[in-house]
Amino acid sequence: MKKLSILAAFITGAIMVQAQIDSSAKNLSKFEKIPSFNMYIVPDSTSFSNKNLKTNKSFIIMFFSPDCEHCQKETRELLAYKNELKNIQILMASPSSYGMVKQFYEEYNLASMPNIKLGNDVNYALGCIYQLRTFPSIFVYDRTGKLAKAFVGNIGVPAILEALK
Repeated sequence: MKKLSILAAFITGAIMVQAQIDSSAKNLSKFEKIPSFNMYIVPDSTSFSNKNLKTNKSFIIMFFSPDCEHCQKETRELLAYKNELKNIQILMASPSSYGMVKQFYEEYNLASMPNIKLGNDVNYALGCIYQLRTFPSIFVYDRTGKLAKAFVGNIGVPAILEALK
């Protein structure tokens, strides 16, 4: 009976671990290409979509929340690497209210980096496509629009730049 209980516990544990793997690398094939999206960017609520992206340029999408400390740290690091990132298109998307996103934009002086677009992911449409569970989540696409690397959590700009080599 004791062996049966141990076996049942082991099988249950294995099933639970497997359930957690759903959003890992095996699911990244869904994001091999940049998905269609449309959002309103700050500071003026203009529409921005995947059709506005320049061809033959790398693209980074960072999902964030204005009140997330890791997201704030990652944003400060983006600003510190302004010169290294100047030729990379960056979209920072948040499910937070437009007002909160705009306040974040102003607080971090993101206007100083014109290659960064900061937007409100209305109804979490883009976040649902990527099945996000953690902020920040960063998806790095190469010049051909293919997924180069996906990161979860605060990983730092050097890792992003390395993924684009």
